Amino acid sequence: MVYQGKWHGDERYFGLHYDLHAGAGDTDLGTRCSETELVPMLALMAPDFVQTDCKGHPGYTSWFSQVADASVPAGLKQDALMQWRQATRKLDLPLHCHYSGVWDKAAGAKHPEWCVVTADGQVAGAPLGQNAGAPTGEKMCPRSPYLDELMIPQLLELIDRYEVDGFWIDGDLWSVEPCYCAKCRAAWTAQTGLAAPPAKEDDPAWPRWWNFTRESFYAAVTRYCEAVHRHKPGVLVCSNWLQTFKNPGAPIVPTDWISGDNAWVWGLDGSRCEARFLSTRGKPWDIMLWNFYCSHGMGRPDSPWTVKPPQMLMQEAAALLAFGGNVQVYEHPNVRDGRLIPWRQRRMAEVAAFVKARRAVCQHTETMAQIAVLHSECHLYSDVRGKNLMWNVDAAPVQGAVFALLENSYGVDILDEWALLPRLPEFPVVVVPEQARMSEEMVTALRAYVEGGGNLLLTGSDLFDRFDEAFLGFRSGEVQAEKTYALPAADGEVQLYSKAWRLGEATTAEACGRLGNGCLLEDRLLPHPAAVVNCVGKGRVAYVPADLFRDFALNRYPLSRCFVGALVGRLLPDPDLRVHAPACIDVTLRRRGDTVFVHLLNRASGIPNLPNNGAIDEIPPVGSITVRIRLPVKPCQVSWALERGAVDWQWADDILLARIPAVHIHGVLVVQQGAPNTDY
Repeated sequence: MVYQGKWHGDERYFGLHYDLHAGAGDTDLGTRCSETELVPMLALMAPDFVQTDCKGHPGYTSWFSQVADASVPAGLKQDALMQWRQATRKLDLPLHCHYSGVWDKAAGAKHPEWCVVTADGQVAGAPLGQNAGAPTGEKMCPRSPYLDELMIPQLLELIDRYEVDGFWIDGDLWSVEPCYCAKCRAAWTAQTGLAAPPAKEDDPAWPRWWNFTRESFYAAVTRYCEAVHRHKPGVLVCSNWLQTFKNPGAPIVPTDWISGDNAWVWGLDGSRCEARFLSTRGKPWDIMLWNFYCSHGMGRPDSPWTVKPPQMLMQEAAALLAFGGNVQVYEHPNVRDGRLIPWRQRRMAEVAAFVKARRAVCQHTETMAQIAVLHSECHLYSDVRGKNLMWNVDAAPVQGAVFALLENSYGVDILDEWALLPRLPEFPVVVVPEQARMSEEMVTALRAYVEGGGNLLLTGSDLFDRFDEAFLGFRSGEVQAEKTYALPAADGEVQLYSKAWRLGEATTAEACGRLGNGCLLEDRLLPHPAAVVNCVGKGRVAYVPADLFRDFALNRYPLSRCFVGALVGRLLPDPDLRVHAPACIDVTLRRRGDTVFVHLLNRASGIPNLPNNGAIDEIPPVGSITVRIRLPVKPCQVSWALERGAVDWQWADDILLARIPAVHIHGVLVVQQGAPNTDY
């Protein structure tokens, strides 16, 4: 059984994360974060839980650690952590420590034998920044003494001395790369029988080596989680980005909650996918939003950090809250003495009020299943390339499918095989975006799902080989490499590039338009269908023999969205719930008992969102929106929650029709069928 995690309670909904990543030369840490200074600043922002600096990627602590192998800045004068503990205790707030795990430069300098060893025998450098790829010895091997001699002793020291309530372990999944030290090589040989691990990423054994690295990391995280839980049950542990969208599969590592810090700019798309995936993990979860951003990459002197507009944070937060998650905000002012900045705290207080106002309609809800997008862990891990356990995971087709479906106003959830297999019958439509290496169990289950009345959309040339001609109603012809053809869409056509195009003809299936050469519509058409829809048993399957969703992730062409919408419309012509809204409105469908919540998130911006301007601000209201729900009983109350305005609704012939004039950032249509709840 998978451990379902723990959290501090429903009221711990909005958090502050503060870190400084102490370095050898720091002397001012903790000199401006006394209880007298911190308490009013924390009260101004009003977080429900706090995470503070402890040990960052340089490996130095911001407290006076007494563990033998600890690295404490020589000039450290104050114990910042003790002051944060005093302030959070005064405010009755849980306190977590930000602790860098795999990435520890100071430990590597003291103990080179603890470091990850590269294929050429060098110690591995940083995962990013100026030391990326350099032999600077900054990543810790999961089989080294690092866990037992430094990390776990320091975690227990923090529990005993400061009574901390949890740990957010940073620099973990996204810092890992394969290790060629003697211990790892021996373990590889013992597990596989192979004399040596592959050294090059094009080696056929590379995916197996990469997965060996992933499993070794899982074992290391399990060890420190179990050590903390044994020492003091109730202290929570999270490993940054573990069990998130780029790390699918059964969440077997016993972390207490799931979290990751979203991209500092252009982060909304990440939140859209994370929320739809994390809500299927069966654990408490949050995403950390950066309070600051830059437009041109971390560390560029001509693109310094600045704070995000509050509306930008609100928009990012709403994408997460709608799926029942928590939110925390990362603050890192460019001041090394530990003080919190009043004007920045006031801005974050605006975000806190926005978040907390949504708790009543967001917590403890479940999805109203409409469309499931498969995010197969078997497909993902079977042919991975690159070294990094997070950044080298290719989920682009899944992202493209989610974004295209959302722009067509559907409710979308992302499920891996672990989550989808037991829940397949719940979803009227399942989309498999270019995932030909899914498990045989998944293929068999999808066939049975369609036979029983489900609707399946498959994209990608190679999926033909997993489902065959009879099932798809499509006879395969030539498979062409790296070609571009025109798809019929709306009143025109849209060009689609695909690494592989499978040309063919419909047999028992209905052809959905024909491929073309160019933009001349009826002229230069080819005798090959752009897509087919086949009836199988009680259900239907649609097949597009090209990389439709990888293309959408890259290009986001509006006519491609129209093509997807028309195809899904053939599979689901009369859904129980249908929203008609502008493409910038994301729909989230949730329920609690017999109450339906239709979340509407406005992704628009009032300022041009250009490659040199990542800010979102002055968000304009967008509308109008129509919601149609099949309800056999007239609802007792229909209301528009969280934003100004009223909903115009009517119910007749078992159909509720509701019209919302506009959405500013995030509003919720609440449809109550039992006794009305005035909290909404």
